[in-house]
Parts: sequence; structure tokens; C-alpha cells
Amino acid sequence: MIEALQRWARERGYAVAWGPGEEVERARAEIRARLANGELDDGFFASELAPLGAAPIPAAGRTVIVVATPAPAHLVRFELAEGALDAVLPPTYLRYRPHFEEVRQDLGRHGMPGARLDHLDWPLKAVAARLGLVRYGRNNVGYAPGLGSWVQLCGFLTDAPLDPPAPAPAAAPSLLDECDGCQICTAACPTGAIADDRVLLHAERCVTWINENPGPWPDWLPAWAHTCLLGCLECQRACPANPPLPVVASGVEFTAAETATLLAAEQAGPRAESGIRAKLAWLGQPYAEPVLGRNLTALLAARRRACQSKSS
Repeated sequence: MIEALQRWARERGYAVAWGPGEEVERARAEIRARLANGELDDGFFASELAPLGAAPIPAAGRTVIVVATPAPAHLVRFELAEGALDAVLPPTYLRYRPHFEEVRQDLGRHGMPGARLDHLDWPLKAVAARLGLVRYGRNNVGYAPGLGSWVQLCGFLTDAPLDPPAPAPAAAPSLLDECDGCQICTAACPTGAIADDRVLLHAERCVTWINENPGPWPDWLPAWAHTCLLGCLECQRACPANPPLPVVASGVEFTAAETATLLAAEQAGPRAESGIRAKLAWLGQPYAEPVLGRNLTALLAARRRACQSKSS
């Protein structure tokens, strides 16, 4: 079965790793220890990690499998009177859950025929690092061999017999060799989330966490920090360990009327319009009108500032 699993991943350009289910609890323990030591912001932990950490611990004897699949960025078009805006949606957002399920079904048919495969809903990067599938950059993003950080991680639990891999899973996550003496991502980060005082990201200052969540921008967030519809790519694009980012069209275009509705949604709240909702669902962002309206407003302001600078 291991040979079939590896062949399945190789033929699709994926990377795969597996190990005992107990690695999930070890990853949880590492994160809990960081929280107890004050390394994690309480608000960030409560919002992003605590809900997933409440999931049941895998039963003894189960095997955890993590698959790294290549993931491009996508362009989302918004029609405006002043000209269309093509906003960048970083990897992993578009069709996240459907892709997860498609990988599970494909793995069950061709990589591990007949095996039971259950979704692993937990911070997969921490588990993948323990399995040796990814190594951390100083930006705390996971890098898979040959793929860089442009990947979507999919995790599964199985009862199928898989012998421990050789070499054994990493005892602790490690940094990329390229990070030694490199400060490029630190300089690229617009908010100082990647600091010199520690390796762990100051996640509460990360643009990705800020612009994924509703509410007004913090006063300290610089206006020029907004470069993506959601998330941020500044540290990853600047990283020498990454290959060029593939960017493809999402196929999603918002009409001028729909764009106006989104721009108004930051103040008015979600608008239950079927056309907008269907497009947001495809993007993996259902009911996110207020967040996307706020972010889109920031991107438009950035474009206008750039145009004014060129004309002056």
C-alpha cells in the first residue's frame, strides 16, 4: 500500500507523509505550550486555533496522512466605472473544502484503494512539520520540497496498515537552511509581524489574520499593506526559497452592480443576493460580503494612490 500511496502522489505532483496518529496530539501540545508561555496572542488563539484544537484526539493505532498539493493564486475581477480591478486571492482560499474532499476521494480510489479515510480538521501545518513533510520559513509558512510554500495541505486519518516511514518523523519542526542569516521576509513584512526577537510569528500583527476577520482596520495598520483581496503574499513572494508564484484566472467576475453592492456591504452588512452568494461560495468565502467589501475598498484606495503618484 505504501508503494501505491507514493506512486499516487508522485504522478500528481504531490508530496505526502504519514506517521502515527499520536503526532496530532504532540502538535497540539506544542501549541498549548506556546500559549502558556505567552508566545501566542490570546485573541489569535481563541479565533484560529482553539476551535480546531477541540476536535477529538485520533484513536490509538490510527495513522495520520498529510498531502501537500500545488496551489496557485487566483485573480478575481471586479468591474468598476474607473476600470476593472483584478484582485489577487492567494493560494488555498478558492474551493478549499471541495478540493480537500476531491483529494480524499482520489486517494481512496487510486492511492489507498478500499481504505477508510477521515478528514483531519486541525492546524495541518503543525502536523505536517512533525511528519517532516514541510519545514518552516522564518515567516512561519510551511515549505514542501520542490513545491515551496505554494501548497494546500490536506490531512486524513486512516486505519489502513502503513509502516512507519524512513526516516522517522521529525522530533521537532525546523527552519529552512535558506533562512540562516536571511532577513528578506522580515524586511518585506508591512506590519513587523516577522520580528528579530523570536522565530514564532507575531500572528496578531499579520495582515492575513487582520483582513480575514470583520471589523475596522487597526490604527497602526499602514494603508499600503493591502495587496490582496484576502490574506497577504508579501513575505512569500520575496522569499528566495520559493519558486515563482503561479497566478491563474479564477473565472469569477463581479459586475459593476455586484461590485457596488460589495463595496456598500462593509457598512450595510451581508446582502442575500443569489448571484453574489454563488460567486462567493465558489471562492470559498460564503457570507463574507462585509469583509470583502472592506478589503476591496482598501485595494481601490491603494490603486488610486498609485495612479496619483504616477501622474504627479
